[in-house]
Amino acid sequence: MKNVLIAGGTGLIGQRLQELLTAKGHIVSVLTRKPQKVNEFYWDPAEKKIDAKAFVNVQVLINLSGAGIADSKWTTARKKELYDSRIGANEFLFAQADKIPQLEQFISSSGINAYGYDDGNREHVESDAFGKDYLSDLVRQWEESADLFRSKCKVAKIRTAVVLDPKGGALARMKGPINAGIGSPLGSGEQQMPWIHYEDLVRIFQHVIDQQLEGAFNVVTSNASNKEFMKTMATVLKKPFFFPKVPSFVLKILFGEMADMLLKGAKGSNQLIRSTGYEFVFSDLEKALKDVLKG
Repeated sequence: MKNVLIAGGTGLIGQRLQELLTAKGHIVSVLTRKPQKVNEFYWDPAEKKIDAKAFVNVQVLINLSGAGIADSKWTTARKKELYDSRIGANEFLFAQADKIPQLEQFISSSGINAYGYDDGNREHVESDAFGKDYLSDLVRQWEESADLFRSKCKVAKIRTAVVLDPKGGALARMKGPINAGIGSPLGSGEQQMPWIHYEDLVRIFQHVIDQQLEGAFNVVTSNASNKEFMKTMATVLKKPFFFPKVPSFVLKILFGEMADMLLKGAKGSNQLIRSTGYEFVFSDLEKALKDVLKG
């Protein structure tokens, strides 16, 4: 049993992680801008404010905070927000580390899009170099800020794939056109989409805590092409999938630089996390989609 503090714990994955860790016997508290429950404490990393009572007896600190990558165009102001909500938040938490004398482990969210984009002919492992594009560089800096904690405790970085969750996230956006009967691949449709079911994601966080793991981990169940992913979703939803591919130039007009994350991709290997003893609950794409789309 550990005393766990989660920054960003009121978000979608944070709530699921709270439930799982509590059910497994851990004592869980949360950092949030709007504390409402007895186990919630105020923080605002942008304003450099935090309730120090949150740190009492904390052994594991998890940071899930970060503005949504695909929520809006990557303007200069938006890029600053993406940076501050990730790197800035980690740096702010590290500045409080001396107030957490019992800290054993820091776990930071990260992204599977660490390796840049390629033709999808190989699966990237954690030791591969970071890519040269904007997202890869953001992930690099994100993880470097997490590694500040290495002088205090063990550090784990969770390189998360596209999360299949019925309550929101990327899946909700992707199923919209399919439900409307206009499902189609984006661009060439051959770009790779690493994915993971939300249950496996939160179970991996638990596994990392229970095994006291450290280092970077690709948290991806498998990889599918955009065409395969969208077609499988259409099959599960019993919707047609015959519209022409959405041209690349249309997405670039709509999303600007952010279109790259829709039109390009790369595979991620899960061999390292599996070598630590983790076994995936949902390993088949169609079964995973049936589970999250059944409602």
